[in-house]
Amino acid sequence: MSDDDQIQRVERLLAVTQQLTHIGSWQWDLATNVVTWSDELFRIYGYEPRSREITFEFFLSCLVPDDRARVQGEVGAALERGEPFAYVERVVRPDGSVRVLDTVGEPTRDAAGHVTGLIGTCRDVTEERRRDEQIQLYGDIVRNMQIGIAVWEVGAPDDMKSIRLVAYNPAAERVSRRSLEGTIGKSLFEVLPYSEGGFLPGLIAEVARDGVVREGALDRGRNPEQPDRTLAVKSFPLPGGRVGIAVEDTTEKTKMVRLQAAEHRMLERLAAGAPLPEALGTLVSAVEEHLGGCRGAILQLDPEGRYVHYVAAPNVPPAFVTGIEGQPVGPTSGSSGTAMHRRAPVYTIDTETDPGWGDYRELARKNAIRACWSTPILATDGRVLGALAIYHPSARAPSPGDIAAMDRATRLAGLAIERRQLEDQLRELSAHVESIREDERATIAREIHDDLGQALTALKLDIAWLSRRLAGASSRDDVTMPEKLRAMSDMTDEVIERVRRISSELRPGVLDDLGLLAALEWQGQEFEQRTEVTCAIRSNVGDEQLGPALSTGIFRIFQEALTNVARHARAHHVDVTLERGAGELLLVVRDDGVGIAPEATRSLRSLGLLGMRERARRLGGAAVVQAAQGGGTVVEVRVPLAQATS
Repeated sequence: MSDDDQIQRVERLLAVTQQLTHIGSWQWDLATNVVTWSDELFRIYGYEPRSREITFEFFLSCLVPDDRARVQGEVGAALERGEPFAYVERVVRPDGSVRVLDTVGEPTRDAAGHVTGLIGTCRDVTEERRRDEQIQLYGDIVRNMQIGIAVWEVGAPDDMKSIRLVAYNPAAERVSRRSLEGTIGKSLFEVLPYSEGGFLPGLIAEVARDGVVREGALDRGRNPEQPDRTLAVKSFPLPGGRVGIAVEDTTEKTKMVRLQAAEHRMLERLAAGAPLPEALGTLVSAVEEHLGGCRGAILQLDPEGRYVHYVAAPNVPPAFVTGIEGQPVGPTSGSSGTAMHRRAPVYTIDTETDPGWGDYRELARKNAIRACWSTPILATDGRVLGALAIYHPSARAPSPGDIAAMDRATRLAGLAIERRQLEDQLRELSAHVESIREDERATIAREIHDDLGQALTALKLDIAWLSRRLAGASSRDDVTMPEKLRAMSDMTDEVIERVRRISSELRPGVLDDLGLLAALEWQGQEFEQRTEVTCAIRSNVGDEQLGPALSTGIFRIFQEALTNVARHARAHHVDVTLERGAGELLLVVRDDGVGIAPEATRSLRSLGLLGMRERARRLGGAAVVQAAQGGGTVVEVRVPLAQATS
């Protein structure tokens, strides 16, 4: 074979090798500025081999615009240093596609050692880069996903001890709640001792045996230190006889589902009319299960807001309940009493050292209570209803999850207690209204029987007397007849007046005929005559006619306010203001009596106050009853002015 034939053979072999490896070669002659590309390099750049003349400027124009300055700098540095070089370039083919090339090269020199150009190769690494990026993406996903992933090699599906750990992600350590460093290559039972005898080894072996994806769940942890753990597990086949395990810690999610189910049961029992302790006991038991290792209780304030009473404490020692029952709230009243006093959570980490437990330290010690967390239960109007208490046998602080669960239970307990109180209020208010109606009926019956009945009987006797006299009239009767008729006329006037009085007590006609202000003035005069307490009324309303609903509501509130003054205030004078202001109607009733106690304004048993507030609420406004500065009591009622015209 001639030298030319051998050279051609080598060139063909080189061309085939370049085509198979996607490597193209090039050479740049500085003297002529001619760039020579191999056939494969033409194909890499998207051109037919030897289809055009190549220059350095053309080469630069083929690059992605963002790469041109950088590549030109790399080439210039290589010429200046005269050393080998390497860089990555991106080229844009005529069809618009982009390819990524790894370029390496070195300078060419003449006999004197001067740099005459550059020679190098370009390898198309586009697909390789894409594969690497995809692999990197998958790796990042596995590393950052919150589900634990572990890969196990199964030597023999029938030999559980042949299952060995191959790889794991960071989440696998969080799920296993232990460090897995140094466990690669160890057996399943060495890595997870509590898995022996559980479902996990069998799950891995079955997938290794038949290659079918399987799922399982752990409802209760086998580790005695973590008995409340729940896990969701999926096992799937991998190449090379390996098995992947995906594990999600569902403990908190399962706890929340159980807590929500208990909340629904509590609400259902409450709606069905179950006693409040029974309904709240369901909630307390659910909180105990959710938090684990604790005992819970719900305490309630008495109507006066001074003392605590246990409503639900299914697992708290009876001796401890007895010791706390009926104790006053205050700044050093344990955790629950202090929380209700402060209207803020109190988390006692150690009852042995907390100053608020001074009076109850021995009681807590005897009943194995070392930590107590309490959150106040508030009504929608801000009143303190009670507290949720969580007792622990060891000193510890609540976690953010513990606090969140307690807050949730506290809000639900508040709704339950407030709803039951409202139901009790409605029943008591209904009974109160019925009692008032019966009293009114009895009063009317007495008035009719004692006054109208007697007057009508007297009239009947006089009519009978007239009938007898008219039947046997004589001259003497002519004198007595007019006197009898005058007496009958006077009696009739008295009957009419009594009918008017009874009617006015039921609903004063002046309210319909002359308006609200006249009705208030009439009621004030009646109040003065009945109680000898002076009553002064000021108003800018005048004779203006307001809507019937508004007039009746304000009048009844005024009547109730005067009734409270007569019964409780021991007052000498009452000032009344009725004003029409900007967008509202204002009624103020102020007395100079002994004043109302703050707890009485909040008491659920003050049905008269409840009635006033309810009437104001139905008018779209509000009624506030409180002790006045300087003594006495003030009732302030505000209703929207729109109500006055309806």
